[in-house]
Amino acid sequence: MSTEPAPSRADNSREDPTRTIQITGAALGATIGPYKLIRQIGEGGMGVVYHAQQFQPIRREVALKIIKPGMDSKQVIARFESERQALAVMDHPNIAHVFDAGATATGLPYFVMELVDGVPITRYCDSRRLSVTERIELFIPVCQAIQHAHQKGIIHRDIKPSNILVAEEEGRATPKVIDFGLAKALGHQLSDATMMTNLGAVVGTLEYMSPEQAELTKHDTDTRSDVYSLGAVLYELLAGVPPLERDRMAGYVEALQLVREGEARPPSIRLRRSPSSAEIAAQRSTDPGRLPKLLHNELDWIVMKALEKDRMRRYQTVIGLERDLRRYLAGEPVEAAPPSAAYRFGKFLRKHRAWLATAAAFGTLLIAAAVLSSWMAVRARRAEQEAQAVNDFLLNDLLAQASAYGQARPDIKPDPDLKVRTALDRAATRIEGKFAEQPLVEASIRATIGAAYVELSLYTDAERQFERALELRRRVLGEKDLRTLKSMLDIAWVYEREGKFTQAEALYAKGLEVQRRVLGDEAPRTLRTMASLAAISGQQGKYSAAETIYLSLLPIMRRVLGPEDPQTLQSIANLAAVYHNQTKYAEAEPLYLEVLGERRRSLGEEHPSTLIVLSNLAELYRDQGKHSQSEPLYLQVLAADTRVLGEKHRQTIYTLNGLAG
Repeated sequence: MSTEPAPSRADNSREDPTRTIQITGAALGATIGPYKLIRQIGEGGMGVVYHAQQFQPIRREVALKIIKPGMDSKQVIARFESERQALAVMDHPNIAHVFDAGATATGLPYFVMELVDGVPITRYCDSRRLSVTERIELFIPVCQAIQHAHQKGIIHRDIKPSNILVAEEEGRATPKVIDFGLAKALGHQLSDATMMTNLGAVVGTLEYMSPEQAELTKHDTDTRSDVYSLGAVLYELLAGVPPLERDRMAGYVEALQLVREGEARPPSIRLRRSPSSAEIAAQRSTDPGRLPKLLHNELDWIVMKALEKDRMRRYQTVIGLERDLRRYLAGEPVEAAPPSAAYRFGKFLRKHRAWLATAAAFGTLLIAAAVLSSWMAVRARRAEQEAQAVNDFLLNDLLAQASAYGQARPDIKPDPDLKVRTALDRAATRIEGKFAEQPLVEASIRATIGAAYVELSLYTDAERQFERALELRRRVLGEKDLRTLKSMLDIAWVYEREGKFTQAEALYAKGLEVQRRVLGDEAPRTLRTMASLAAISGQQGKYSAAETIYLSLLPIMRRVLGPEDPQTLQSIANLAAVYHNQTKYAEAEPLYLEVLGERRRSLGEEHPSTLIVLSNLAELYRDQGKHSQSEPLYLQVLAADTRVLGEKHRQTIYTLNGLAG
């Protein structure tokens, strides 16, 4: 947000405090309703922000935001109105409060909000030379503020340092999130005005924008987009620069491609190679040699998990990011870490070194670390070669069919109207015999093509690719390798979607057996496969078997993953459904209520996952004949389903049918 001064008044006429002016360059000293403009303090893409004085009914300093002259199109006014409504539904100490809203005599909308006399969070931290720990402690309330917005159904979509201002209140630093001008309503419309995004329009700030925001042809953002942006801000707080380097952003289209495809280096590596490392370290009250070591491992893992290009691999909620930061501060293992026994044991040693720091223990640990490092280096080189081969195929044989990449291939004529299904079919054909000497490369490519087919719900095509990948990996790597296991579980998942429950159940059971031997009974992957096995038993009506699995699984999930983990909650909800189907209503109800409470807290009242649990609870009451409890819930869910999903969505129709029953 720029801070250029607003133009002064050209005349010396005496102000009428009741006069509402048209903003054409907003004269300082002019009034808009009961507000007198003092100075311009910021300017965004569509609005100008002024420091103003309210003189009635109370006197106070405020910030007044009004649409720029020439920007009052229906679309911009809709977005402006959306920001106003977004702020109005939120009430959090770390989000700037909205006080008032209105329009000028000429119809330009404005709203009035809390005046935050602060500076961007990065500048505040640098100017006061806050340590890494102090920066994380200041960042955690920002996470809480964004999570509050998500619970209210609002995605910010433009999280960046200049939209996180830090002010000192009673000697204590308080961050405030501002500018919801790009906010997107989750599941409900924020205003009566229509808020549309033109095809090819992109909203957000490039250095902090999620990959899905940088898509030109679709606009499929959700709360995980804000998780990415928070990760980008955290990266800058730790490493002194945004994750993607501005000097690599030549043109706008190239910059968007970099956002979608460019991989950031972990903060510790970025610092080691930075010519400004000494200055960055000094701003964090440490020395250049120590700072990368502070960031290495846990903080690298946390930041890079938040910045995953594939949003399914990011933290699924802001709570997950916040929880890992708190674990780091407490010296506990973080969820973003590789789930290895060696890592957790190392954390235990560091936390209790006064008790356990014997020479023999550390000698053994050093030897093990040397062996492990050598082994991992060999694996890393092989993985890099494999990844390069996969990348070359996808670039030259898949993307070249539809883009300018094809200019490098005289045998391929680019087709900009190519459909994804056709491109995948051609790539699947072209791979035959291409990697006879590199079976693992072929397996990786087939797994990628299979995953793309899954996204298109083309399960039969996906099944063929996954089965060939499994055959290749099994032959080269054996049954116990995790990549072989991944292919096996991919096929099981597709079988489940195709209704081939018997085959899927057999693969899940076999995969679980291997995971227990290789990873252990309590590894997260093992727990997820065990949950899949229980779920498919329930889908086949084997309720007793499913109940047995869930009862042994859930105590471990609660302890290892945490009671609020999405996978834990899904398993609790599934066990409730198993009880429900067995008419064990007394056992089902408290489980539904537990999941409902947690999803309301983490996802909000009208998130589709919350509504599904609420609908299940209504059905439970209906099946018990408790109609006075069931009917209000169905009515609540139906109203929300209609608003969030639409009248013709299958969940809305299912709810309507339940209400009729």
